[in-house]
Amino acid sequence: MNRGLLVSFALSLLVVAVADQPPRAGKTEFKFLVSATNTASALQALKLDEHRAEKQIVYYFDTSDKILAAHHLTLRARQPAGRPGDSTVKLRASAGKLEWTDLERTLKPEQDWTSEREVTESRALDSRLTTGSVAKVAAGAAPVSELFTAAQRQLVAARLPGVAWESLKCYGPVEAEVWPRQTKLPGFPELVTVELWHLRQAGRTQDLLEVSVRVPSSKLVRQFFETGKASGLGEPAGQTKTQKVLDFFKPGR
Repeated sequence: MNRGLLVSFALSLLVVAVADQPPRAGKTEFKFLVSATNTASALQALKLDEHRAEKQIVYYFDTSDKILAAHHLTLRARQPAGRPGDSTVKLRASAGKLEWTDLERTLKPEQDWTSEREVTESRALDSRLTTGSVAKVAAGAAPVSELFTAAQRQLVAARLPGVAWESLKCYGPVEAEVWPRQTKLPGFPELVTVELWHLRQAGRTQDLLEVSVRVPSSKLVRQFFETGKASGLGEPAGQTKTQKVLDFFKPGR
């Protein structure tokens, strides 16, 4: 084999090797879900009364028996006031517990930390929505599938073949307040994002306060949760907002 053929063969092996590598991590995010008893003190410690929050309406979608959640799938749509919304298909499981499909491997892997010891791996696909489309689906005037692109629906089908989109129910609405201006968590070097979610249904109420930050790696995870506790956030719930919403709402439509 001449030198040119050897170089060509070596390059082809390199291309195959690179293609077989998983995508580089998209993000690492720390998420401190504050308990209801500590919400008021946490809001005061973060001085959020100085900033104006953006209003959003959030819905999740699953079957009545939550078959998507059982298969580590989350479907969510957000509608901010006065601007286009977005939809998300997300797969999430405890680190090392999920065998990714070939299609899922094309998405950037992410890490979500809900405490110093609770970490999940996830992959997600987002899409922009036209203004009013979320409300239309929530009112039953359009099918849930209209909120998700063909690529997003294909991602669901790869994990859960044969899913009946017409069987999906709305879990919500969640009235969310999101502070677009990041704030300071005393003792932590990075600015954090704060979301306050109001859950209301049939006379029942529950508020969810989440303090989160995206960082290049998990090196600051211990500092984040320790400074959060020292700042009056209490002990992290060790859960995601998704779990809380699906547990709280009785599915509709």
